[in-house]
Amino acid sequence: MNVAEMSEMLSRVKTWMPEMRMVLARKILETLHPPQISEPPRKMSLNQVFGILKTDSPPPNDEECAKIVEEERLRKHG
Repeated sequence: MNVAEMSEMLSRVKTWMPEMRMVLARKILETLHPPQISEPPRKMSLNQVFGILKTDSPPPNDEECAKIVEEERLRKHG
Protein backbone atom coordinates (compact mmCIF):
# COMPACT_ATOMS: atom_id res chain seq x y z
CA MET A 1 0.00 0.00 0.00
CA ASN A 2 1.40 3.37 -0.92
CA VAL A 3 0.94 6.74 0.79
CA ALA A 4 -1.84 7.86 -1.56
CA GLU A 5 -3.86 4.68 -0.92
CA MET A 6 -3.39 5.01 2.82
CA SER A 7 -4.46 8.66 2.70
CA GLU A 8 -7.57 7.74 0.70
CA MET A 9 -8.42 4.98 3.16
CA LEU A 10 -7.98 7.34 6.12
CA SER A 11 -10.28 9.90 4.47
CA ARG A 12 -12.96 7.23 4.06
CA VAL A 13 -12.59 5.98 7.62
CA LYS A 14 -12.90 9.54 9.01
CA THR A 15 -16.50 9.59 7.79
CA TRP A 16 -17.43 6.58 9.93
CA MET A 17 -19.11 6.80 13.31
CA PRO A 18 -16.58 7.03 16.19
CA GLU A 19 -17.62 3.62 17.53
CA MET A 20 -16.86 1.94 14.19
CA ARG A 21 -13.47 3.67 13.98
CA MET A 22 -12.64 2.38 17.47
CA VAL A 23 -13.60 -1.17 16.45
CA LEU A 24 -11.37 -0.92 13.39
CA ALA A 25 -8.49 0.50 15.45
CA ARG A 26 -8.76 -2.36 17.95
CA LYS A 27 -8.84 -4.95 15.19
CA ILE A 28 -5.75 -3.42 13.57
CA LEU A 29 -3.91 -3.42 16.89
CA GLU A 30 -4.90 -7.05 17.50
CA THR A 31 -3.07 -8.01 14.31
CA LEU A 32 0.21 -6.90 15.85
CA HIS A 33 2.05 -9.45 17.89
CA PRO A 34 3.15 -8.07 21.24
CA PRO A 35 6.89 -8.27 21.77
CA GLN A 36 7.99 -11.23 23.83
CA ILE A 37 8.89 -10.08 27.32
CA SER A 38 11.61 -12.21 28.77
CA GLU A 39 11.63 -13.07 32.42
CA PRO A 40 14.01 -10.82 34.34
CA PRO A 41 17.14 -12.55 35.54
CA ARG A 42 17.11 -13.65 39.15
CA LYS A 43 19.52 -11.70 41.23
CA MET A 44 19.08 -13.52 44.53
CA SER A 45 18.61 -17.12 45.51
CA LEU A 46 15.68 -18.23 47.63
CA ASN A 47 18.02 -18.76 50.59
CA GLN A 48 19.25 -15.17 50.27
CA VAL A 49 15.65 -13.92 50.30
CA PHE A 50 14.93 -15.98 53.42
CA GLY A 51 18.03 -14.48 54.98
CA ILE A 52 16.69 -10.97 54.40
CA LEU A 53 13.36 -11.91 55.97
CA LYS A 54 14.93 -13.57 59.00
CA THR A 55 14.80 -11.68 62.29
CA ASP A 56 16.33 -12.27 65.70
CA SER A 57 12.95 -12.20 67.43
CA PRO A 58 10.70 -15.25 67.65
CA PRO A 59 7.52 -15.35 65.58
CA PRO A 60 4.37 -14.05 67.29
CA ASN A 61 2.15 -16.54 69.09
CA ASP A 62 -1.61 -16.90 68.47
CA GLU A 63 -2.55 -14.22 71.02
CA GLU A 64 -0.06 -11.74 69.58
CA CYS A 65 -1.33 -12.45 66.06
CA ALA A 66 -4.93 -11.87 67.15
CA LYS A 67 -3.88 -8.57 68.75
CA ILE A 68 -2.05 -7.48 65.58
CA VAL A 69 -5.07 -8.35 63.43
CA GLU A 70 -7.43 -6.44 65.75
CA GLU A 71 -5.13 -3.38 65.77
CA GLU A 72 -5.01 -3.39 61.98
CA ARG A 73 -8.81 -3.70 61.75
CA LEU A 74 -9.22 -0.73 64.08
CA ARG A 75 -6.63 1.28 62.14
CA LYS A 76 -8.28 0.48 58.82
CA HIS A 77 -11.95 0.74 59.83
CA GLY A 78 -11.74 3.06 62.80
